[in-house]
Amino acid sequence: MKRTFLLALAAIALCMQSCGSGSEGDTDAVDSTAQALPAVLARGTVELDLSEQFMPFALLVPDSNRGAAEVEETGYGETIIRVGTVYNMLIAEGGDMATKKAEVADDLMFTNTIVEEGEGFIIYKSVIEGSPLDPEYHFYAVKDVNGMTYEFKDNKDEGPFAESIVRFMMESVNHIVPNSPAS
Repeated sequence: MKRTFLLALAAIALCMQSCGSGSEGDTDAVDSTAQALPAVLARGTVELDLSEQFMPFALLVPDSNRGAAEVEETGYGETIIRVGTVYNMLIAEGGDMATKKAEVADDLMFTNTIVEEGEGFIIYKSVIEGSPLDPEYHFYAVKDVNGMTYEFKDNKDEGPFAESIVRFMMESVNHIVPNSPAS
Protein backbone atom coordinates (compact mmCIF):
# COMPACT_ATOMS: atom_id res chain seq x y z
CA MET A 1 0.00 0.00 0.00
CA LYS A 2 2.77 2.40 0.97
CA ARG A 3 4.72 1.64 -2.24
CA THR A 4 1.64 2.21 -4.37
CA PHE A 5 1.07 5.56 -2.68
CA LEU A 6 4.71 6.59 -3.19
CA LEU A 7 4.64 5.55 -6.86
CA ALA A 8 1.43 7.52 -7.41
CA LEU A 9 2.94 10.52 -5.65
CA ALA A 10 6.09 10.33 -7.79
CA ALA A 11 4.01 10.07 -10.98
CA ILE A 12 1.99 13.14 -10.00
CA ALA A 13 5.16 15.09 -9.19
CA LEU A 14 6.71 14.20 -12.56
CA CYS A 15 3.53 15.17 -14.38
CA MET A 16 3.33 18.51 -12.58
CA GLN A 17 7.00 19.21 -13.24
CA SER A 18 6.70 18.49 -16.97
CA CYS A 19 3.53 20.58 -17.36
CA GLY A 20 5.08 23.72 -15.89
CA SER A 21 3.35 27.04 -15.48
CA GLY A 22 4.02 30.72 -15.88
CA SER A 23 5.12 32.92 -18.71
CA GLU A 24 8.21 32.58 -20.83
CA GLY A 25 9.94 35.30 -18.81
CA ASP A 26 9.43 33.30 -15.62
CA THR A 27 11.00 30.25 -17.26
CA ASP A 28 14.05 32.26 -18.32
CA ALA A 29 14.55 33.54 -14.77
CA VAL A 30 14.27 30.04 -13.33
CA ASP A 31 16.61 28.63 -16.00
CA SER A 32 19.32 31.21 -15.27
CA THR A 33 19.11 30.47 -11.54
CA ALA A 34 19.19 26.73 -12.19
CA GLN A 35 22.31 27.10 -14.34
CA ALA A 36 24.11 29.01 -11.57
CA LEU A 37 23.44 26.28 -8.99
CA PRO A 38 24.35 22.60 -9.08
CA ALA A 39 21.46 20.32 -10.07
CA VAL A 40 20.99 19.10 -6.50
CA LEU A 41 20.16 22.67 -5.33
CA ALA A 42 18.42 23.98 -8.46
CA ARG A 43 14.99 22.56 -7.62
CA GLY A 44 13.21 21.75 -4.40
CA THR A 45 15.12 24.18 -2.19
CA VAL A 46 14.33 27.42 -0.40
CA GLU A 47 16.55 30.08 1.08
CA LEU A 48 16.72 29.97 4.89
CA ASP A 49 17.87 33.33 6.27
CA LEU A 50 19.91 32.95 9.46
CA SER A 51 20.27 36.65 10.31
CA GLU A 52 17.97 36.20 13.34
CA GLN A 53 20.61 33.81 14.70
CA PHE A 54 23.24 36.54 14.13
CA MET A 55 24.73 34.79 11.10
CA PRO A 56 25.14 37.06 8.08
CA PHE A 57 24.03 34.53 5.47
CA ALA A 58 21.29 32.26 4.19
CA LEU A 59 21.49 28.59 3.24
CA LEU A 60 19.61 26.73 0.54
CA VAL A 61 17.73 23.97 2.36
CA PRO A 62 15.13 21.43 1.19
CA ASP A 63 11.68 22.94 0.71
CA SER A 64 8.62 22.07 2.78
CA ASN A 65 8.01 18.90 0.76
CA ARG A 66 10.80 17.32 2.84
CA GLY A 67 9.67 18.80 6.14
CA ALA A 68 9.51 22.07 8.00
CA ALA A 69 12.83 23.86 8.45
CA GLU A 70 13.80 23.98 12.11
CA VAL A 71 16.49 26.25 13.54
CA GLU A 72 17.60 25.45 17.08
CA GLU A 73 20.24 27.28 19.06
CA THR A 74 22.01 25.07 21.57
CA GLY A 75 23.47 26.34 24.79
CA TYR A 76 26.94 25.50 23.48
CA GLY A 77 27.29 28.15 20.78
CA GLU A 78 26.03 25.89 18.00
CA THR A 79 23.00 26.27 15.78
CA ILE A 80 21.25 23.19 14.41
CA ILE A 81 19.52 23.42 11.03
CA ARG A 82 17.13 20.52 10.47
CA VAL A 83 14.70 19.72 7.64
CA GLY A 84 13.00 16.35 8.01
CA THR A 85 15.44 13.44 7.89
CA VAL A 86 17.38 14.69 4.87
CA TYR A 87 19.13 17.75 6.27
CA ASN A 88 20.73 18.05 9.70
CA MET A 89 23.68 20.39 10.14
CA LEU A 90 25.54 22.11 12.97
CA ILE A 91 26.93 25.62 12.53
CA ALA A 92 29.25 27.42 14.96
CA GLU A 93 31.66 30.34 14.89
CA GLY A 94 35.31 29.51 14.32
CA GLY A 95 36.65 26.23 13.02
CA ASP A 96 40.02 24.75 12.15
CA MET A 97 40.46 22.44 9.18
CA ALA A 98 43.87 21.13 10.27
CA THR A 99 42.52 20.10 13.68
CA LYS A 100 39.53 18.35 12.11
CA LYS A 101 41.73 16.45 9.64
CA ALA A 102 43.93 15.28 12.51
CA GLU A 103 40.83 14.19 14.45
CA VAL A 104 39.53 12.24 11.43
CA ALA A 105 42.91 10.54 10.94
CA ASP A 106 43.34 9.63 14.63
CA ASP A 107 39.87 8.15 15.22
CA LEU A 108 40.23 4.94 17.25
CA MET A 109 36.78 3.52 16.51
CA PHE A 110 36.29 4.26 12.80
CA THR A 111 38.57 3.96 9.81
CA ASN A 112 38.06 7.27 8.02
CA THR A 113 38.86 8.00 4.39
CA ILE A 114 38.65 11.46 2.87
CA VAL A 115 36.47 11.03 -0.22
CA GLU A 116 36.65 14.61 -1.45
CA GLU A 117 38.58 17.66 -0.39
CA GLY A 118 38.17 21.18 -1.64
CA GLU A 119 38.82 24.74 -0.61
CA GLY A 120 37.71 24.82 3.01
CA PHE A 121 35.89 21.47 3.14
CA ILE A 122 36.26 17.70 3.37
CA ILE A 123 33.82 14.85 2.84
CA TYR A 124 34.88 11.63 4.52
CA LYS A 125 33.67 8.06 4.86
CA SER A 126 33.70 6.24 8.20
CA VAL A 127 33.65 2.46 8.52
CA ILE A 128 34.21 0.02 11.37
CA GLU A 129 36.54 -2.65 10.04
CA GLY A 130 34.95 -6.08 10.03
CA SER A 131 31.50 -4.68 10.80
CA PRO A 132 28.43 -5.48 8.68
CA LEU A 133 27.23 -1.86 9.12
CA ASP A 134 27.07 0.37 6.06
CA PRO A 135 29.63 3.17 5.84
CA GLU A 136 28.71 6.57 7.25
CA TYR A 137 29.51 9.78 5.41
CA HIS A 138 30.33 13.09 7.04
CA PHE A 139 31.45 16.56 6.03
CA TYR A 140 33.25 19.42 7.68
CA ALA A 141 33.70 22.92 6.25
CA VAL A 142 35.17 26.21 7.37
CA LYS A 143 33.91 29.29 5.52
CA ASP A 144 34.56 33.00 5.87
CA VAL A 145 31.38 35.04 5.42
CA ASN A 146 31.44 38.84 5.74
CA GLY A 147 34.65 38.73 7.79
CA MET A 148 33.50 36.03 10.23
CA THR A 149 34.65 32.40 10.20
CA TYR A 150 32.07 29.65 10.62
CA GLU A 151 32.34 25.88 10.80
CA PHE A 152 29.70 23.63 9.28
CA LYS A 153 29.35 19.90 9.87
CA ASP A 154 26.77 17.15 9.74
CA ASN A 155 24.99 16.45 13.00
CA LYS A 156 26.46 13.02 13.83
CA ASP A 157 24.00 12.60 16.69
CA GLU A 158 21.19 12.40 14.12
CA GLY A 159 23.07 10.29 11.53
CA PRO A 160 24.37 8.16 10.03
CA PHE A 161 24.00 9.84 6.67
CA ALA A 162 24.22 8.47 3.15
CA GLU A 163 26.75 10.03 0.80
CA SER A 164 24.02 11.76 -1.24
CA ILE A 165 22.64 13.54 1.84
CA VAL A 166 26.10 14.68 2.93
CA ARG A 167 26.85 15.96 -0.57
CA PHE A 168 23.55 17.87 -0.59
CA MET A 169 24.40 19.58 2.71
CA MET A 170 27.93 20.30 1.47
CA GLU A 171 26.60 21.92 -1.72
CA SER A 172 24.32 24.03 0.45
CA VAL A 173 27.37 25.27 2.38
CA ASN A 174 29.38 25.83 -0.81
CA HIS A 175 26.57 28.05 -2.12
CA ILE A 176 25.99 30.23 0.93
CA VAL A 177 24.07 33.42 0.18
CA PRO A 178 25.80 36.24 2.12
CA ASN A 179 23.66 39.11 3.37
CA SER A 180 24.38 42.17 5.44
CA PRO A 181 26.72 41.61 8.40
CA ALA A 182 25.11 40.64 11.70
CA SER A 183 24.72 43.42 14.24
